[in-house]
Amino acid sequence: MPSHRAEVGLNHYLLIIEYDGSRYAGWQKQPGMITIQSELEKAAAVVLGKPVKSTAAGRTDKGVHARGQVVTLSAPANYPPKRFLLALNSLLPKDIAVTGVRKANAGSNARFDASGKIYRYYIWNKTCRSVWRKDRWHIARPLDLGLMKSAVQFIVGKHDFRAFEARGSTQCSKICNLERIKITNHGGEITLTFAADRFLYKMVRNITGTLVDVGLGRIAPDALIGILDGKNRRHAGRTAPSHGLFLEKIEGGKFGDLL
Repeated sequence: MPSHRAEVGLNHYLLIIEYDGSRYAGWQKQPGMITIQSELEKAAAVVLGKPVKSTAAGRTDKGVHARGQVVTLSAPANYPPKRFLLALNSLLPKDIAVTGVRKANAGSNARFDASGKIYRYYIWNKTCRSVWRKDRWHIARPLDLGLMKSAVQFIVGKHDFRAFEARGSTQCSKICNLERIKITNHGGEITLTFAADRFLYKMVRNITGTLVDVGLGRIAPDALIGILDGKNRRHAGRTAPSHGLFLEKIEGGKFGDLL
């Protein structure tokens, strides 16, 4: 079980950040790699004059973007939230921005206080790719959204989702409550919105790739019943590329009005 003990003498902050993940090796710090966490902690250490520790609600992978990432950050320095926001944004790279800051309670933890997450995946479904939609998965062949929407009914709900989990996961439980998948199309831009209490490693991208295979007629909609029950990643569809995925919002009552 995670420890929520507060460290004595530390000040705690809750941040909302957004970023273009294109040139980053994901959220989490890694030796010799440029990550969102390393850039944020480096800027915060300059502002506060002390080393900081941060935790994100969603540990996004390489190339994945965020509009509403929640981060808790602790440091032995006190700084007014508004000034902290402005100071951080003056130091952060242009593809990372802090959009909200407030003081947090001792023991606050973005990862464990989150009650749910919302992701959006974007597809550009036109014959020609667009230079203005680099953060969209370009699929030239027309997708049958009727088939894709029909397939959704077989996987929403509380299930064991290991069939859609990539290798390398450290999560013990494979049970997630996938509350909804909404699919919309606006002029060839297809958006898949996912809401769940939690997601497994690359689960959104693997479900998206599978639904795309349904939309292309490669997988029957009701085949998702057997894929889910089989609990075998090899039986599901492809993995959608990372650049089309956005962490849209973190849900959690403990985060207050900042979200």
